[in-house]
Amino acid sequence: MIAILKTLRFLTVAAILTVPAVRLQAQALDLPDYGAFETDDSLRINPDIVYEAAGTDVPIPSFINRSANRIKLNGADWSALRAKTASPDSTVSVVHIGDSHIQAEIGTSVTRDLLQLRFGNAGRGLVAPLRLSGTNQPHDYSFRSTRTWSADKFMKGPWRNEMGFNGMSITLQGRNGDVILSTAETDDQYNPFNHITLYHTGAMTVAGITDDMGISCPAEIVTAPGVTELLLFTPRAQVKVDFVTDGEPFTLFGATLSTDRPGVIYHAIGNNGATYSAYNRLPSVGTGVSSLHPDLIIISLGANEAFGKLDLAAFRASVTKLIATLRRENPSAQLLIVTPMECQRRRRVRRRTSYSVNANILPLRNELLRIAEKEHVAVYDCYAVAGGAGASSKWLSAALYGKDRVHHTASGYRLAGRLLYDALINQLEEK
Repeated sequence: MIAILKTLRFLTVAAILTVPAVRLQAQALDLPDYGAFETDDSLRINPDIVYEAAGTDVPIPSFINRSANRIKLNGADWSALRAKTASPDSTVSVVHIGDSHIQAEIGTSVTRDLLQLRFGNAGRGLVAPLRLSGTNQPHDYSFRSTRTWSADKFMKGPWRNEMGFNGMSITLQGRNGDVILSTAETDDQYNPFNHITLYHTGAMTVAGITDDMGISCPAEIVTAPGVTELLLFTPRAQVKVDFVTDGEPFTLFGATLSTDRPGVIYHAIGNNGATYSAYNRLPSVGTGVSSLHPDLIIISLGANEAFGKLDLAAFRASVTKLIATLRRENPSAQLLIVTPMECQRRRRVRRRTSYSVNANILPLRNELLRIAEKEHVAVYDCYAVAGGAGASSKWLSAALYGKDRVHHTASGYRLAGRLLYDALINQLEEK
């Protein structure tokens, strides 16, 4: 249904574009064997997430606590956000920050699609060179290159080059570069864009822009320190941007794909293994997020902290610091904290593996609720919505948790994305 509605929405544009007959060959990359890792740390940094067919018709199991599926404002004023979503001529920017649950973009794709069906599609949003850096990437876009790049890992320091506000960093080897950006990953998806914003360090001169057929794409090019904007005269679902650098190290962080239409643009920033303290190490996280002009910033973190030593004082300091940074650089944006749901830990004794509930999740969830109330930040209690204590076993029995009992299956992520959408709509359309 989502694919049909998207196709109908862009029917006028589709009539003047040619269906791709060939795809430009991108450089092959050897990705890690995610299933080969054994420790909890490596499983969280290199998750074994299985992608399945997408969809938003998600059944809601009986053990889901529907009465808890709401957003508690804690005194935050969402009236301006409600007014903006109610205006048919406005563009609403959502930035969702998180860990591996967000990097895979299975759940956020459901939330994004449903919000855009409700309020209009302003574009795909932020895309990142995840596959080029050797990690898993969402399936509704591609970010490729025929050139050679070196990657710095967000969760593995020290970084050789500057790290992007989104936790991404690939550096070009040589002066001549290109990127191939596409939102046409499958035959049933069509989501064209006419505005590309590239985030980078170092200067670049665009040498040419072509579509998937190699036809030149006229565009206006606007440059500023660290940002290059390409305003295409005609929407495209795939473009190749050839460029030349000035000889200094050129590091690319990602791109935003948007349109001139009003509606919702939903940016996801996800990094496997990420924590509140990890994002605090990014000096540009606040200013970088501000470049996306957010009206709502959603933070889904806390699960990875549960696999280390429980230190609530340090956790509290990290959470309040990230809140303060995002507020300072994005004063007009509303914040929403999402608590982690119950998961399980693995134990290996004499080559035997057993699982038990991760006891650190509950106190971390409770601390997030206290911080949100104290800081007057809205909160979405995913722990309670998922079913509270004992939910991980129910999700596992319903094939909503994966084999590591930390990450969901695709069905589990789609359920979480649908539930978050329902909670957002209930709050945004509250009279």
